[in-house]
Amino acid sequence: MAKEAQTYRAVPRRGELRSPSRGAGRRERRAPAAALEVPRLVAKALRTARTAEGDEGGLHFLPPLEQLVEAVAAEAHLTTAGKRSTAESITASLVTQLRLERAAEEQPEVERAPIDAPVFVVGLHRTGTTLLQNLLAQHPGVHAPLLWELLHPVTPVRTAADRRRLVEATDAYVRGYYRAAPALRAIHFLHPELPEECHRLLGTTFTSEIFGIRYRVPSYLRWLEAQDAREAYRHHRRLLAHVLARGPGGPAVLKCPTHLSHLDSLGAVYPDARLVRLHRDPVVAVASASSLTAVVRSARSNAVDKHEIGRERLEQAVLALARARRALETRPLPVLDLRYRDLVADPLGTVATVCDFAGLPLGRTAERRMRRFLDADPHEGGRHAYTLEEFGLDPARTAARFADYRAELAL
Repeated sequence: MAKEAQTYRAVPRRGELRSPSRGAGRRERRAPAAALEVPRLVAKALRTARTAEGDEGGLHFLPPLEQLVEAVAAEAHLTTAGKRSTAESITASLVTQLRLERAAEEQPEVERAPIDAPVFVVGLHRTGTTLLQNLLAQHPGVHAPLLWELLHPVTPVRTAADRRRLVEATDAYVRGYYRAAPALRAIHFLHPELPEECHRLLGTTFTSEIFGIRYRVPSYLRWLEAQDAREAYRHHRRLLAHVLARGPGGPAVLKCPTHLSHLDSLGAVYPDARLVRLHRDPVVAVASASSLTAVVRSARSNAVDKHEIGRERLEQAVLALARARRALETRPLPVLDLRYRDLVADPLGTVATVCDFAGLPLGRTAERRMRRFLDADPHEGGRHAYTLEEFGLDPARTAARFADYRAELAL
């Protein structure tokens, strides 16, 4: 992915980069406060990070960013507020890249440190990965990155006041997200000091399926299918090293459904990774993922087509399972397969199996913390209700698309 990893060191001259808003209409170009144009976003990131033009710490992954911005401008139908929040999110990712280069110069030893036997919790969207990671995070012998850490992976944290400031900034982000998409509370609970998906590291490369959840970007998803993600995962590892360096802890426990489509790249960068793979009946998982997608997109767009989302989530699930199977045939990694229904029926027993797989003794302290977490049940927001039919999908036909998979895992 050499082209995608090119370094970008200054604000481009006029015409140096193809304008992502070309063809998006005059109205887009007349709204500079929310304009999604790569040169503007780069310039703002340089100002925010206080990085001068020509600074040796460069920006990377500009070609993927161009692909994403072009697709968003042409296809996502964002509201004015949606354009603004998208510009802020992209700028924050670019600032993280700049701060990573600065941190690498100041503390080169951080990225040279080994990341031994990390545990990656993977599976289709809505298969229980969040619950399992949250339970594992209660183990005192692991480091499961928290939301505030993932949003600020290389911001210096030298004092308790620094940490408190970043937690408060993350809390403001969560409250803003829930204001824009209130129904998200019942679907995916966010809290600054709970673990979260590490797509927030990978997403800083603009090479992640998570953007297909946030936005209607079919052309971007088609482009992404053909990309080699190894360079993006190397960037993920660099950021993770800085997160882990902030405090003591045993093996990292990470999770994200999007890893399922890139297990070959993940294995190339984390060769001693251990995979915990969750399985749920895809008929239910696809419906739930479609509901999640509709709610997340509604935070930035008023044009949300549920039937289109259903078709897209179905095809993405089929593709992810096929790619995962091929990847593990060519680059075997240790895999523990678990069923969602077993996790829900016996969460502590399931966690004990995972700990044994990962070589982590499950002591009384860890078990007590896990029980306390289950009893507290921090999730809020009401019941998450959804059906396949709501998203234009037929249950029988959907089940047929996954017949072999459902039979193999007794789903």
